[in-house]
Amino acid sequence: MESVEYRPTVYIISDSTGETAQTVVHAALSQFDSNDIKLKLFAHIESEKDITGIISQINKEKGFIVYTIVKPELRSFLKEESRKQSVVSFDMLGPIMENIERISGIRPKLEPGIIRKIDKEYFKRMEAMEFAVKYDACQRELELSKADLVILGVSRTSKTPLSMYLAHKGIKVANIVLDFEFEPPAGIFSLPPEKVVGLTMDPDKLIEIRSERLKALGLPDEGVYNKKERVIKELKYADIIYKKIGCPIINVTNMAIEDIATNILKIIKEEK
Repeated sequence: MESVEYRPTVYIISDSTGETAQTVVHAALSQFDSNDIKLKLFAHIESEKDITGIISQINKEKGFIVYTIVKPELRSFLKEESRKQSVVSFDMLGPIMENIERISGIRPKLEPGIIRKIDKEYFKRMEAMEFAVKYDACQRELELSKADLVILGVSRTSKTPLSMYLAHKGIKVANIVLDFEFEPPAGIFSLPPEKVVGLTMDPDKLIEIRSERLKALGLPDEGVYNKKERVIKELKYADIIYKKIGCPIINVTNMAIEDIATNILKIIKEEK
């Protein structure tokens, strides 16, 4: 009778998806010119019973264990059970976490799969930033209902940097320039007022900012862009729009972007 030859196998045990261990093991396997080494994954392992059954199975075959288990008691059990059944095991997370705790004095969260949640937050921020770029100073009838927040204001009231700052916090922001010479997108009037914030500024400060902007661009200071009559007319027009919508208004005169954002986040929180 022909005997069955077992292929060497690396067994991955994890209380989450096992992706971390798989990445490292694949990196190690790439150093070997062999396709005979198998990889077998046991993911979302949550009990000592599961671990005992898996190790008993491995003990009958040719292989060893690589594990990424966050909970200390489950890690200790796997280590001890492997020793009892003479199965080699390698703890990929435990020693690293223990040393980080030792040198930092910070207790770990001990929450399986937390890196996946972090990744979700990262992609949420990236999506919000792309949204902010697409909806920057938009005058077109885009899908404003997709925005978490719509910021309105006349030119040079910090709408763009504020939108990007909030996007870094995962908030999808559309910002719209208000100018009495142009009709704003009709969609702003059908949005819930709590999803809209109007920015205003003291006229003299806005004139100063616009004058500096013209100077920075090398443009003459002879147009109407930074003239008081024009600025006051724009601000009054914006105020009419805000009152029509019924949205909160923030005076951003001499305010840092972070402070404006804090006020907006507070408004959003209160409206939920």
